[in-house]
Amino acid sequence: MFEPRTKSKRMTSRRMAPTSHTLLVDPFDIMLHGTSDGLQSLQNRFSLWLRGLTGPARFVTWQLPADLSPRINQVVTSALNTENGQRQALLMEYRRHYERLQSEAEYQRAICGLAFWTERGTSTRALSRGVSAALDTVAIPAKWPALFSGDYYLAAPNRQYTNWHLAPSGEGSHRPFYAMLASYQFQPTIWDFGRPMAQLLRTNFPLALCVDIAKTWTHNEAINEIENVVQAYSVHLATLRGEDSRSLKKVNDCRQTLSELNLGDALHDVQIVIAVAADDLTTLKQRVNHIMDAMKPWFLLRAEIGEAQAQAARFFAAQSTTEIAVPHTTWPVTSRELALLFAPLGYRKLSGLEGTLRGEAAGANYPVFHNSWRDKRATHEVWVGVSGYGKTFALNCLLLRQWAEENVPFTLLEPMGHGAHLAHALNIPWYVMSAQHTCLNPQDVMFPTLVEQKSHTIRLYETLLGRQLSGDQKANQERALLGEALELLYSGFDDWRTITPEIAPLTETVCDVLSGLGDKEHLLRIACDLADEIAGLCTGRGPWAAFVNGPTNMDLSTRNKAQPQVFSFHEMEQDPIMLAIAYTQVLSAIRRDSLSDESPRIIAVDEVYRLMRHPSLLDFLIEAAKTFRTRRKKLVVVDQQMTVFLENKARLVFENCPIRVIFNQRQGLHVFRDDPAFQHFNAQHLDIIANLPRFHYLFDVQDEGIWYLYNRPSDGEYARFSNT
Repeated sequence: MFEPRTKSKRMTSRRMAPTSHTLLVDPFDIMLHGTSDGLQSLQNRFSLWLRGLTGPARFVTWQLPADLSPRINQVVTSALNTENGQRQALLMEYRRHYERLQSEAEYQRAICGLAFWTERGTSTRALSRGVSAALDTVAIPAKWPALFSGDYYLAAPNRQYTNWHLAPSGEGSHRPFYAMLASYQFQPTIWDFGRPMAQLLRTNFPLALCVDIAKTWTHNEAINEIENVVQAYSVHLATLRGEDSRSLKKVNDCRQTLSELNLGDALHDVQIVIAVAADDLTTLKQRVNHIMDAMKPWFLLRAEIGEAQAQAARFFAAQSTTEIAVPHTTWPVTSRELALLFAPLGYRKLSGLEGTLRGEAAGANYPVFHNSWRDKRATHEVWVGVSGYGKTFALNCLLLRQWAEENVPFTLLEPMGHGAHLAHALNIPWYVMSAQHTCLNPQDVMFPTLVEQKSHTIRLYETLLGRQLSGDQKANQERALLGEALELLYSGFDDWRTITPEIAPLTETVCDVLSGLGDKEHLLRIACDLADEIAGLCTGRGPWAAFVNGPTNMDLSTRNKAQPQVFSFHEMEQDPIMLAIAYTQVLSAIRRDSLSDESPRIIAVDEVYRLMRHPSLLDFLIEAAKTFRTRRKKLVVVDQQMTVFLENKARLVFENCPIRVIFNQRQGLHVFRDDPAFQHFNAQHLDIIANLPRFHYLFDVQDEGIWYLYNRPSDGEYARFSNT
């Protein structure tokens, strides 16, 4: 009679067994929350999330030794495979730079993970989204890395190490030894994000830290439990004739805990487990003693004995606490106290070596690499910073590194003449556009359809005229007549898309054709007046005649060109119209060629406000930014103030740039405080931006994180670009 019911209970119990979920969480830089208010806000955010825990959870961080060897090997391989002698020389130069960085530091890699045990039906992806939102960092569903590889056996105490430990067996016995330490009492001292966890993570040896949250009490159960403790101690003190300071302290601590619980905190049973590794037993003993002594003011640790030493290693896998056969000496802590045990999330170490070196973490001194070519689309960047703080120097370094290490050529457009340094460093032509010697024909074919081409050419004429050919009836008629003249000229060729710069219609020809259009007297008058206006500016002795009335005499093409290009406009800096036209035609040529050539390239535009202040050309830049992204052309727009990119339609360029490189912005700080695009910045971020020293910048990557970096150059970069 009872057998079926027993089976049903077992089946129900099996169905109700908690499901484990594991996440990997990206560490962030706690230095960016460095003010007391910032750290308090961080603690509040963590504790609010911890209040919502309903089941067991676990936070683990692995601190593993790391070096730059994979990067060095990659650079050497690239140098051997390239046929370009200049790239080869640069690659060997970067190899020496990485070897120097490695010789000066001992790097670690930090990996953080979270595990949850929930009822069936809970989505791991939903948990990861909740963690990302609560902790303000990236969390992804993923398996945890193994604590160690290969087989290990439980080793008894010996003369070299007087505690139980785990020793490697079988092949690869040169692997490290491990010792497991577990907490059994938390001391009544003040904790914060720096102590004791940061002290533990500053050690230069491999270890793993587990914060096991075995249970989160319900609100009523927690209050009843603490009140029972208070009552028991109160009875004890009432019957005591002498002093018992420890009991008094316990009662005061319990009352403070009750106060925190009544303010909304939860109560958690927590145990800390630490795995320490060393290559020999003597070193293992030294490291274990160091950790136990260093942590003694905050919590007491014991070395697990016998089988518990092997069982404790299971804390670093997705094993439920109830399945781990160790003495469970948990300690009750409130949510705001537990939040401080998540401090390892705020201490970044060396992460991936893929991508381009962007700088060194300020304070932590580990190199930061970032790959902005992960998918087939390019990732645009916006750079801002006042003069004199290393913006141009850093841009030159980035372009050189991308070309040397990633084989990504670049096109640099700059109005100050400093492009000479890059051109000289790479021994490539330096294209200097001059009002006296350069001619750029507005009728050059830059677009694949006639409608787009006419619209582009009309935009150039609008810039030259200083007014838009739209808005009122007369302006619309002028636009239509100019478009008709261009269509007549382009249709005179068998295939207008094959028109080369040598045979493209000239501006004076456009004026001649335009002056004869109009089937009614008033339209003929409008056409003649517009032709005279354009001719007066762009032909004969007009101010821009030499610049736009003639065949283009500079090769702007990038198609199938693996070499970098540098265009400088310093010789036409005094004429903003001419400068804007030059910017636009170079970018148009790159955009045109990108439609048939999808090889990656960087287009860096310095002082981009010179183009964006012309409404017609701003429209072109917005459209070009979208095209570049899908055609693997990375746009880097550079200017002095962020406000340039947030005004009106210019914001569309900004929103296409998920990477923001921010140098000193003391004068324009209000933008970062008020604009919704920077709502993820806290008070410490703003303080850093306002006081960034030279060569330091904030590297803000949308949906990935924020880094505070120092652009440490190689010896070769410093020699080439120190004058910039």
